[in-house]
Amino acid sequence: MNEQYLSVFLDESREYVQSLNESLLKLEKNPRDEETINETFRILHTLKGMAGTMGFEHMAKLSHRMEQLLDKVRSKRITLTSDLLDRLFAGVDMIDRMINNIASGGNDQADEEDLKSLMDAFEVVQEEKVQEQSVNSQTKEEPDGVDDSVMKVIQEASKEGYNAFKVRVALAEGTLMKAVRMYMVFKAIEDSGGQILSSVPPVEDIEQEKFDREVELVVITKQNAESLHKVISSISEIEKVTVLTITKGQGKPNEEEEEKEEEVQEKVEIVEEKTPEQKISQKRRLVQTVRVDIDKLDTLMNLMGELVISRSRISDILKKYNIKEVDESLSQLNRITLDLQNVVMKIRMVPIAFVFNRFPRMVRDLAKQLSKEINFIIEGEDTELDRTFVEDIGEPLVHLLRNAIDHGIETKEERIAKGKSPVGTVVLSARHEGNTVVIEVKDDGRGIDRNAVVRKAIEKGLISEAQAESMPDEKVYELLFLPGFSTRSDATELSGRGVGMDAVKSVVESLNGTVKIESIKDRGTTVTIRLPLTLAIIQALLVTVNNHVYAIPIANIDSTLNVPANKVQKLQDRLVTVIRGEIIPLVKLWEVFGLNGRKEEQYYNTVIVRVGNRKYGLVVDSLIGQEDIVIKSLGKIFSDVRIFSGGAILGDGSIALILDVSNVV
Repeated sequence: MNEQYLSVFLDESREYVQSLNESLLKLEKNPRDEETINETFRILHTLKGMAGTMGFEHMAKLSHRMEQLLDKVRSKRITLTSDLLDRLFAGVDMIDRMINNIASGGNDQADEEDLKSLMDAFEVVQEEKVQEQSVNSQTKEEPDGVDDSVMKVIQEASKEGYNAFKVRVALAEGTLMKAVRMYMVFKAIEDSGGQILSSVPPVEDIEQEKFDREVELVVITKQNAESLHKVISSISEIEKVTVLTITKGQGKPNEEEEEKEEEVQEKVEIVEEKTPEQKISQKRRLVQTVRVDIDKLDTLMNLMGELVISRSRISDILKKYNIKEVDESLSQLNRITLDLQNVVMKIRMVPIAFVFNRFPRMVRDLAKQLSKEINFIIEGEDTELDRTFVEDIGEPLVHLLRNAIDHGIETKEERIAKGKSPVGTVVLSARHEGNTVVIEVKDDGRGIDRNAVVRKAIEKGLISEAQAESMPDEKVYELLFLPGFSTRSDATELSGRGVGMDAVKSVVESLNGTVKIESIKDRGTTVTIRLPLTLAIIQALLVTVNNHVYAIPIANIDSTLNVPANKVQKLQDRLVTVIRGEIIPLVKLWEVFGLNGRKEEQYYNTVIVRVGNRKYGLVVDSLIGQEDIVIKSLGKIFSDVRIFSGGAILGDGSIALILDVSNVV
């Protein structure tokens, strides 16, 4: 199988599965929404066709069964109940597992028992449908003869040497893509010089597969019956072709009939004129977006990084030799490189909807499992962030949402007793703030009991009672991020609230982000994640410490200033200073790096950084200036070095280590 086609199939199939989940969630709220029913039907139909084309029979058959169920709902033969929706959701989950199996190098084989029980569940509905159809077929009369208006066209066409035929085409039993086969029949007739004047059922029904296996066409062509039969019979999955000659009527039509004939001919002409335009516009739409392999994007990003480094080196060399003649060219190179850098960045950016869209289904299933009613609100799904984050941020958000629903939102009885609405609200939102992306998970549940957290922390020996009294709420809630702090075996209302939170913090910090908890008892909890816009190329302030150059990301910096030594005081064994009435702890970077033997200074060059809602001062020797730097990983060998998030190659070829501000402070 061609890997290129398989890759496209997997990408599109995942998109369709996501669309199915969204459509079924809409139908759960409004089961009579005809537009959504039709949309769901079309998605299943397309998915069936794609799977059949790629040779994944199990997926194609399952999609076909689900499609038949939706067709019955669409034709109002059955009502879409909660039970039927559960079956459809189970079918979507099965298709999703099949896609994952295919992606991991296997096929669409699923657990046989699960697949059989699902197919049987849909088969019951299928049997009801067949019985209904057999009843309907007794009352339906087979259309006989040819419509008068069509006959007039045939009479005129015969003067031009055309023959007229009634063609009955029967598809083979079990044909998966009936509409596609009939499209091939139509195309074969037209490619051989024929024209289709009418069809039973109508073309719209054929496109939507609202027919069993047989289609009847009225065709005019200059070919004879034998040639027409041969053209259609050559198409695969055609079981039987019958070609009958239509006898032309005699006599001249009256004036009213002539007008009717002209109307028919005009309609035929309009269709023929529109079709090529529709094809052209479709082609234009197709070429507006292109799927690009992630590895190619990474390569482009790496090349962009090398270009930025080379530009910096050229700039440094030219400054060293003071060659004025190239100033203009260098300025132009800087502009072009910056524009190119921005374009490459935008290519890497994707809407966070790619992550958010999978959560409504998860929230729905979890709420049903816990017998809770949840009003799940998504905001800011158009917010864009680096595609690297899209791959990594999903799992932390799963933990946060599960915690909010399972442990944050109370039971209906508890909420009513507290005077709250029985329906709990969970909000997942994203927004841009400066050079960061802020993601929040907010619930209006029971909140976090500070006293319960403190008691547990003291029990585990993490803090003393004296420390607990002076700890602000923010620091208390940070204890939840410690590994194994909260377990389900503990019989308290806090039980499970910290499960997975250490993983959340670990992933967010690996992305150079921060995570913070705010909570008010019985009012709710908000968990805020802040991530940089990109991990590849960032703006940083270069500083020196003991003649070594270090980089501090601009996104973390609040301001820079000189702090006089006499304005620095000791408070609880920490150096602090007061700036505009705010107490700011100071961190001497040479002490953090273990570079001793320093003399006391009269002034401290200080970089004020912001971590969450707190400010800290990083004391350095000197400030060099702001520069675009390309982040390079330090590799697995230095994975335990927490105070540096990576390295950067500077213009003179030297290396600057990039500070991980949250770990430094």
